[in-house]
Amino acid sequence: MYKKVLKFLASIKLAVIVIIGIATLTAIGTFVESKYDAAAAKKLVYDSIYMNLVMGVFAVNLIAVMVDRWPWKLRHISFIFAHVGILCIMAGQLITNQFGIDGSMRVGIGDENRFVSLPKTDITVYSSYDGTNYSKIFENEVDFFRSPPTPEKPFSVYKDQIGIKFTNYYPYAVASRETIASDNQKLGSGIRFQISNGQANFIEWLVQRNPTHVVSIDLGPLRVHFGTIPLAGMGVNEIYMKVEGNKIRYALFSKDQIDPKNEGTIEEGQAVPTGWMGLELRILRFLPKAEEKWKVEPRPVPTPLTTEAVEVEFQGKTKHWMLINDTVKFFADDAVFFVSYGNRRFDIGFPIYLNQFHMEKYQGTARAMSYRSVVSIKDLGEREISMNEPLKHNGLTIYQASFQDGPMGQPVASIFSINKDPGRWLKYLGSLIMTLGIIFLFYFKRLGTGVPANTPAKES
Repeated sequence: MYKKVLKFLASIKLAVIVIIGIATLTAIGTFVESKYDAAAAKKLVYDSIYMNLVMGVFAVNLIAVMVDRWPWKLRHISFIFAHVGILCIMAGQLITNQFGIDGSMRVGIGDENRFVSLPKTDITVYSSYDGTNYSKIFENEVDFFRSPPTPEKPFSVYKDQIGIKFTNYYPYAVASRETIASDNQKLGSGIRFQISNGQANFIEWLVQRNPTHVVSIDLGPLRVHFGTIPLAGMGVNEIYMKVEGNKIRYALFSKDQIDPKNEGTIEEGQAVPTGWMGLELRILRFLPKAEEKWKVEPRPVPTPLTTEAVEVEFQGKTKHWMLINDTVKFFADDAVFFVSYGNRRFDIGFPIYLNQFHMEKYQGTARAMSYRSVVSIKDLGEREISMNEPLKHNGLTIYQASFQDGPMGQPVASIFSINKDPGRWLKYLGSLIMTLGIIFLFYFKRLGTGVPANTPAKES
């Protein structure tokens, strides 16, 4: 029985089945990637149980072939090296999949970061009884892409105690922000304002998370703040606003003086001149209690505008849509819950500070031809990372992946790809062993020793 099983595991029939299986899954993965993206192909095909099963059988077939030819002879060296080399490469990739790091990091110009964003996604819940000090009460890895929640089969977080559950999921969705009135007294206010003159027109919402929260926005010519009014300005053109009863008190500060140049109250629909470049401030909408929500629409395939979206429900009453790496806050009678859904973050152990970012464009176009980042790392000092010259430090390889544009079309951040490949040495070793096997094969052929036609080298 042992010999029969070994003969089957080492047979060319099983090898053909494995090769057909790998070819079929690879073809399916190619079609999935062309229709969706590489992430979908990786999740649905290349990291699927079917691919792992086929590769496992492939490894068993390679080992059985070598065992079946025992005791080995000198002429078997070439095919033994070839099979061992393939097994080393497979083992190296398995180690990398289990213990490696492959993520991205965004670092703003003049800022630093030490956290890598990984493809794995987590649900995290924090709670607070005073609205300020939060403690983590739940954290769990989820893969909604493979196992999406539904109203019939939701993903629940302490269903009986808290009542948070995820009821819907879109892998590709287009989202738009909407601000609505709320009767929750723990929320802050919201205003929709317009800053305009004959050449410029800015329309934005400013929404407070709570009544004491200050929210700001930089519009270029001036900054707008909502939630407080200071006694003195910061030496720039600014508008400060805060709620007083049913009206909004405002104060205009100029870059030329620290005292307010104009103060007063304004109501919904009214406008006041700012005195800067003919700009006028108008309040389009005022909500005493405001709440921001995402409005999402599913799409069948990904586009540059799509993102993941998941619907979360609180105590069977309140529903919110969350985007990937988004958060939402729920209020109970005696507690506040902070829910996040996003990519797992990994601390690389040292911060990367982005000093400068340089980009070269194709002549006569706005397309980037090349770009590079000048970074500072504590143990290395200042270093440059470019598209073709990564930086290696503490076992990590840091690649220049892309960049992020700001509102004016100028780069504001650099995107790095962070990679750690603990199985790389096994892959290199396997490639070297396979190369030696090929050399030995030609060496024995030259000597006329040859390899029997029914050896595993022929089968492989």
